[in-house]
Amino acid sequence: MLYDLNVPWPSNGYSVPATPSQTIGFKNTIVTLYTLGYRQIAINFQLQENVKLPINQPERLNPIPMNTLRDDLCEKFPGLKLYSRVTLIVNDPSKCQGLAKLQGHFDILAVQPTSEKALQLCTINLDIDLISFNFATKLPFFIKHKTVGSAVDKGIKFEICYATVVAGYGADLGINSQMIRKNFFSNVLQLIRGCRSRGIIVSSGATLASQVRNSGDVLTILKTVGLDNSRAKACVTLSPERVLVNGRLRVRSYKQTILEGNDGDLVGSEDVPSKKRLADSSSGRLLKKARKGE
Repeated sequence: MLYDLNVPWPSNGYSVPATPSQTIGFKNTIVTLYTLGYRQIAINFQLQENVKLPINQPERLNPIPMNTLRDDLCEKFPGLKLYSRVTLIVNDPSKCQGLAKLQGHFDILAVQPTSEKALQLCTINLDIDLISFNFATKLPFFIKHKTVGSAVDKGIKFEICYATVVAGYGADLGINSQMIRKNFFSNVLQLIRGCRSRGIIVSSGATLASQVRNSGDVLTILKTVGLDNSRAKACVTLSPERVLVNGRLRVRSYKQTILEGNDGDLVGSEDVPSKKRLADSSSGRLLKKARKGE
C-alpha cells in the first residue's frame, strides 16, 4: 500500500480560509493520487511559529474540514483514507510551545526547522512524528549524523518532498529551476549521508495535480541519489506507515499503552486475584511440617 503524507491544504493560517476554486484544485490532487495507487493520504496544514493559535476556540485549531472531505471523497473512492497533519515552521525554538496544544487535533505532528538550533530542539525535546525540510533552497546548516541519528533512534522520520523538483519553478523563492534541482539533490544527499539511509519517507508536497508522480518515478529519484531498491520501497510504504501509526497512537492511547484481558479497572478491580498466604502454598506447608518435626 502506498502512502503520501504531505498534500498541502490550500490555506496557511487561520485568518484566510480556502476559496472554492482552491478546494476544487486540492480535491483534484487527491483524486490523481488515488488514480496512481495511493490509498493513505495526509492533508498538511502549515503554520508559522509566530501565528497566534485560537486556544479559546478548540474547534478552530484544525481548520481542515475532515468530515466533509471524507464524505465527498472516501465514499466515491473505496479504500481511500484521509488523515490530518500539521507542520510547524520553526526558526526560534522558544516560540514552538504551542505545538503541544495541537496534539489532540491532528493525526501527525511535523516540524520544519530552518536553523540548526531548531533542529536540535526537535530531535531532543519535542514529541513529534516527522521532520521536514525545504529542499528547494540551500539549507543554512549542515545535517550532522549525531543529531539525525538520535532522532531516527527515537522513531522520528525525515521527509523528502519531490514537488519542487518536479515543478521546476520557484518564482516565490526568487530562483530558477536549475538551481532548485541542484539544491534538491545536494540537500537530499546530505540527509541520506547524515541518517545513513535510515528513517526516510517520501511525500509529494504537491499543490497541483500535475506535480504528482507514481511510485515508479519516485523510486527512480531515490535510486538516483544512491538508495537501493528495498530501502527506496520502504520510503513510500513501510516508513510512512510507522509515522501514521505513531501519530494515531498518540491521539488514541495513553502513552501508547495497551491493556489486554482485563474488563475491570486496572487498580482495585475485583477481577485481580489476591495474593496467597504463605501457609496456603506448598512451600508454606513444607515449612510447617519441618517446624512440627523440631
